[in-house]
Amino acid sequence: MVVTSCKDTTINQHAGGNAEACVEGSLCTASASGGSGDAAEPSRAGTDDSTSGDSTPAGSAPGDSASDNMRASDGGANGGTGTDTGPGDGSDSDSGDGGSTGSVEGTPAPVKVVLSGGNLPEGLRDSTDGCYLGTCTDWNVADVVVGDTSFDTGLVVHCSIGCDSTETGWFQVRLGGRYAKLDATFGMAADSPGTDPTRTLTVKVTDQGTGKVLCAKTLVRGTSYTVKGLDIRHVGLLRITFDGALGGTYGAVGAPVVRG
Repeated sequence: MVVTSCKDTTINQHAGGNAEACVEGSLCTASASGGSGDAAEPSRAGTDDSTSGDSTPAGSAPGDSASDNMRASDGGANGGTGTDTGPGDGSDSDSGDGGSTGSVEGTPAPVKVVLSGGNLPEGLRDSTDGCYLGTCTDWNVADVVVGDTSFDTGLVVHCSIGCDSTETGWFQVRLGGRYAKLDATFGMAADSPGTDPTRTLTVKVTDQGTGKVLCAKTLVRGTSYTVKGLDIRHVGLLRITFDGALGGTYGAVGAPVVRG
């Protein structure tokens, strides 16, 4: 057993001396005489010695100990996997995984997205852009006139081969429940080749997940039907369907927009 000095360079072994001594390798304790100076302690981060109630090491500000740092950072460190309790006083508490942004892909949904044109975000379009079995859908029509209103871009559907008096074409969008409202203008494209003024088209906007028809309208030539703020909350798959003589009367949507 080796005896060393905790504070002094030389052990005072004379009677009346107040030097402190300890066994080498042990932790020095404060002076029994109640001196104001605390003995320096080795780092104890990650050990059971850093429990609450320990005195603050000499030369350290309150909160410098490893245990204090762990307690201060618990909320932030655990925020990604549990419940964020904020500053530790119970206020401003948020439940969740801490890293979620509320969107399907882990990123916030854009505030506003135009569903026609060349800037449609990847993954939203969920049906054909082009012709399939005689029905043609165009997601990027410039300067489309719907009824009597002109739009910079829009959607147009028509029949090209073997057309009957009743054909069906649609545009389908995968929204993933990320949007709340739909704005759009529906009608017949003004450049439809048919000349029969009695021809009509029916348009329906449907939540494909539930089969619920969110709105429906019969369209006639020269007029348009506008919806503003149609409720599409919680809709995962949205379909816009046109039914009628699509060989001569083209179904059109002027600048359809989804927004948060």
